Amino acid sequence: MPAVYIHAGWRCASTYVWSRFRALPGTTCFYEPFAERLAHLSAKRVARDTAQGWPSRHPPLERPYRDEYRPLLRPLLRGVRGYRESFALARYFPTDGALAEVAYLRRLRDHAQARGSVAVFGFSRSLQRAAALKAALGGYHIVLRRSAPQQWLSCRSYRDAAEVPYFELCHAALLAQAPVQSPAGRLAASLGLPRLSRWTRDVRGRLRTLYRTLSPWSDVQSYQAFLGVYLLGQAAAAPAADAMIDVECLGTSESYRSALSARIAAATGLPVDFGDALTPRHETAAVGVDFAAVEADVRARLAAFGAALESGVPLESPAR
Repeated sequence: MPAVYIHAGWRCASTYVWSRFRALPGTTCFYEPFAERLAHLSAKRVARDTAQGWPSRHPPLERPYRDEYRPLLRPLLRGVRGYRESFALARYFPTDGALAEVAYLRRLRDHAQARGSVAVFGFSRSLQRAAALKAALGGYHIVLRRSAPQQWLSCRSYRDAAEVPYFELCHAALLAQAPVQSPAGRLAASLGLPRLSRWTRDVRGRLRTLYRTLSPWSDVQSYQAFLGVYLLGQAAAAPAADAMIDVECLGTSESYRSALSARIAAATGLPVDFGDALTPRHETAAVGVDFAAVEADVRARLAAFGAALESGVPLESPAR
């Protein structure tokens, strides 16, 4: 049975979808294999990082998020063997075909196979690398897509509770570290984002630097950066998708859930059950953002910079 790769952005139901595979016997499910926390992970940090330990709005999990990494921790130093902190943000727009990531993920996959199980990877920062990973590793690739305004509003909902608005700033940081002449790098410059070094300081330090530079942080700025990453990521990942999951439909349509489960089971042999899926909704009128106008603006900029995008994006509609 092939390894399963779940590609998504932040706040896009990836934890839920990953958790449904984790509930199956015979799987070893790796949570956010590119997340910066893996650089300093220890057994103690694994134990205390749970869905109940912060206002995650994630489904209840019987075990900590990263329990599967315990056998792969370096014995004397912190961190997961083979992981590099540059995987988190700096290499989101890779220039070398994601070679370093491939070797690392192959190690995780081989570990799962040695245990007689199927490796399942639940990503939140892999969309731009999905095609390269599929070409190198094969496997079954699932791409999640949520309404762009709803996904951004979920990211924004954590702003007031955090010293640094992590989910929003990560999108700006991805653009600010993209290759200068790429569509992402040129979009960053056109939005006035400061150029961040891809290789200096840790992820949290780069985010703090970015936040200080951009303050005051406006909703329009935030959505522009988010949508640039969203559009580029979805366009890059769509050709690699063996299954595309519409997160809104997943939470509202029983027939959609049943058909999706049957399709995945036929391809992977894993009888995953999405019967309890829910998709929270956020009120779009609560913020002063003209979502359609920002989309038109960002699309026009990316087209001018040579980006090949899909024709549509799932914006809010009165029918939903």
